[in-house]
Amino acid sequence: MIVSALLLAAATAFAAPAPKTARDPEETLRVMLLKLHHRRDYEVNQAIVGGADELRDAVKSGTGTNKKRLAARLPGMARDPFDICRDLAGCPEAPLSLHVEDNKLIDDAFLALARPWFNLQKARGKAVNLAVDPGTGVRIELEDFPGRPVVTLTAEPTPTGGYDVALDEGPESAKAYAAVYAKSVKK
Repeated sequence: MIVSALLLAAATAFAAPAPKTARDPEETLRVMLLKLHHRRDYEVNQAIVGGADELRDAVKSGTGTNKKRLAARLPGMARDPFDICRDLAGCPEAPLSLHVEDNKLIDDAFLALARPWFNLQKARGKAVNLAVDPGTGVRIELEDFPGRPVVTLTAEPTPTGGYDVALDEGPESAKAYAAVYAKSVKK
């Protein structure tokens, strides 16, 4: 009798499907981005032909903040660009773009640019839906987000090497983010 009860309990435990847990949007995006790596190598190689000289000349002739921005694109010169907007309180404005030199850093840039949107939606109690398309980039659908229900992140090879990872229609997206942020923080 005890043996049959144990067998029944074991069969029930193994037969029941494990409950699905909702993945964190950041983790979901990371998994989706793993599928895009191969195509990027060819694009960056095509874009950087002759680009090193252009970047060097641009840094040499630049002035002020433009020179600092260009110099930060040189290997090893930028601070940790991906350590942004870890929490909502420290992120009143959505970053518009990041530049990465290495193909392997594009995913980190996508995650860093998407993180403020994830945090804002979480604070509002609203959903985030993600889609990754090799031709378009990362598409972030924001539930009940006034003025900008869809945000697209793209990665484009640059002539000076690497990729510019940016919000598509950045200034408009940033304005929408700032407006919703201001309303959410006041609550």
